Amino acid sequence: MDHPFQLNETPQPTSRSSQENLQLFLTASLQELYYANEVIGNAFNSIQKQIVSPELEEVLNTHYSIHLNHKSRLEKIFQLHNTPAEYKDCPAVTALLAQATEYLALFTQDIRNWEIALILTSRKLAHYKIAAYGAAAHLALSLQHAPSATLLAVSVQEEEEYIEHYLNGLTHVFLGPQKDI
Repeated sequence: MDHPFQLNETPQPTSRSSQENLQLFLTASLQELYYANEVIGNAFNSIQKQIVSPELEEVLNTHYSIHLNHKSRLEKIFQLHNTPAEYKDCPAVTALLAQATEYLALFTQDIRNWEIALILTSRKLAHYKIAAYGAAAHLALSLQHAPSATLLAVSVQEEEEYIEHYLNGLTHVFLGPQKDI
């Protein structure tokens, strides 16, 4: 696909209209979100068995089910746009997951801090997804794709609720004031 959004390239003059470029931007954003959901899901599956805390396991399993809903919703959006559901590398998510791998490796012998690193990584990824879904929703609205914008806004709301109802409490449990034993 011809993309004006390739990194490390000098932008070339184009005969496309602003609306066509916005549509390409939306498609690229959806593909990056689709990629993000795939690699985040794969990363979770690869470390899931290492989680010891039942509370953490429950919260992350809840987030994984939300994640599956997001992926399904993105596939529906691709269908609405008569576009194949394809991945586009998302350097931001790749960087966040690489950073998480580094941090988790620091604590392979310290499960409590390993789980804290996992919680903080989950927070970073959730906030990234809120920003990315929100931006894509605004693009969809601008392009008068109200059904797509609505589906994207639902994903934003789910991520925000996940942070508020699950992750904030879990963060406090793991990082709140420690009691002397």
